[in-house]
Amino acid sequence: MRKSGWRPRNNLAQLLQKFKRRFKRPAPLLFLMLALMVFTAGALYVSQNNDSCEYRIPRVWHWLAEGRWHWIHTLDFRMNVAGCNFEWLAAPLMLFTKHDRCLFLANWVSLMMMPGLIYSVFTRLQVRRHVAWWWMWFLPSGLCYVLQARSDVNDSFAVVYALASVDFALRAREKNRVSDLWLSLLAVALLTGAKQTDLPLALPWLIAVLPGWRLAKAYMPATLGICAVALLVSVVPLSYFNYEHTGNWMGFPKTSTFWKLESPSALWCLVGNAFCLPLQNLLPPYFPFFNHWNSGMEHFLQTSFGSHFRAFEAFGRLGRAASETNAGIGLWIVLLTGISVCTAKIYGGVRQPPANGGLKWLRWTPYVSLLIFMAKVDTYANARQMAPYYVFLFPAILVANGHSVLVRKKWWQWSGLMVMLLTAGMLVVARDRPLFPAESILVPLKEKHPQWKFLSKAWDSYACRLATDVQRNAFRDAIPAQEKVLGYATVRGEEEPGQWVPFGRRRVERVLPDDDPRDVQAKGIHYVLVDSSGLGLLQMTIGDWTNRFDGVLVGSLQYESSPGEFDQDYLVRLNAPGDEQTNGAGVSGPVPPH
Repeated sequence: MRKSGWRPRNNLAQLLQKFKRRFKRPAPLLFLMLALMVFTAGALYVSQNNDSCEYRIPRVWHWLAEGRWHWIHTLDFRMNVAGCNFEWLAAPLMLFTKHDRCLFLANWVSLMMMPGLIYSVFTRLQVRRHVAWWWMWFLPSGLCYVLQARSDVNDSFAVVYALASVDFALRAREKNRVSDLWLSLLAVALLTGAKQTDLPLALPWLIAVLPGWRLAKAYMPATLGICAVALLVSVVPLSYFNYEHTGNWMGFPKTSTFWKLESPSALWCLVGNAFCLPLQNLLPPYFPFFNHWNSGMEHFLQTSFGSHFRAFEAFGRLGRAASETNAGIGLWIVLLTGISVCTAKIYGGVRQPPANGGLKWLRWTPYVSLLIFMAKVDTYANARQMAPYYVFLFPAILVANGHSVLVRKKWWQWSGLMVMLLTAGMLVVARDRPLFPAESILVPLKEKHPQWKFLSKAWDSYACRLATDVQRNAFRDAIPAQEKVLGYATVRGEEEPGQWVPFGRRRVERVLPDDDPRDVQAKGIHYVLVDSSGLGLLQMTIGDWTNRFDGVLVGSLQYESSPGEFDQDYLVRLNAPGDEQTNGAGVSGPVPPH
């Protein structure tokens, strides 16, 4: 606004003309279409991601109810130890709307900022402007960015912090401005606080910022103040509290009954990720053979060579389709990149412009960060967690001379545009947040053509995801309005978010199997929600639990958590002191609809 002398335009025709100029080319127009589709999908549905429902959203409700950050009483250590910068963005949205429907906005805004940041970073790393222009539209259409932008998954949003940290560092030494250096420092601090797996991306920032650090000497008091703020928004405070409570900075307990804590050696972790990351990025939009593949992986892990990878979380496991919980940058971007690299060599060789100021080293440093990531991270769906890394792997490839010739070829431009269109198609049919009326279309077709098995399978896949609202509100009417505290007996706790909304109506307290029943009732808890997955992990039955806490079963709900797999939720009323003892069998009240 300052540079362009922008002022409000009163003429609607001028605004329309400006809009036409900006979006007369198909790439930005398709990106605008993707952005609108992403916003629609995010606004239509409540949170459905397992991790978000199990610990990311509940932890914010607990902090808001307590009025401060605190160590939460729970069996799920992730509620306390995981990076929480996404939650700091979520907290005001949840506080003022009293709901969790708007959490996708943080990811959506991040997606909208990606093209400009990619262009700025790429051109400063000597990627030619017309090459950077095309790729700044194609890369944000990668599946991990688009699918997460309509949800509250917290992997891809930090790509903005990563890009900004390098961009401002390069601006600082280019324009000799200390304010850019300070912004770079704040950006990398926010990056480290987003997720511990993003820490290796501080290495490219370090290479970028070192030549410009001399600017801080003239403004040392202000720089020290900025450093103090950066420490507060970084991973440092959380690491300190994790160490205080668990004995290590990551916060992982020494032993756990419910989570895999054993890690492979760095060498085998690197080898395993060299297999898993390409595999997950090449996952097709729909993979009907996932059961056979996963069975083969289980058999492989029993072999002598496969035993090296047993410490991985679900090594080599694939889902039935690419989704926000498992997608990497996506099959189409990988294919476009492979075609571009091969044809660029044909068109113009691999000669690169001379890199000044260590830019050549900076272009290749992200690959070192990637190796560190691969040597340390052994969780399921690593391709999703690698979302902030992908864009930094491209400048070293795109500086080759052949790309400046390639991007002018019509066939290549249309190939890239087709990638964006295929991503749009994925947004329409994605089973977690479909953009078409799945029930209105699939149910009548299934009844009319029962012999078409693929229709039944398709509806089963959509139905188990579209039942989330019913799940969240299952026992709302069964709990008396005067009950201000609800107990939740669980391990992972996927059903908790719905019990908080609207915020202020009721709070939720976790009930652990070792809690004293008298202490539970002293907190004002008279009703407890118990989930079957938690009972399974605790090796208890609902009868065992009601006997342990002197309660009676008053309601139950069975729901399809995934196609062909069912879970059960129970509502238990605790007997007040002096009430007649029950045998724990209880009397089942009205069962909410499946």
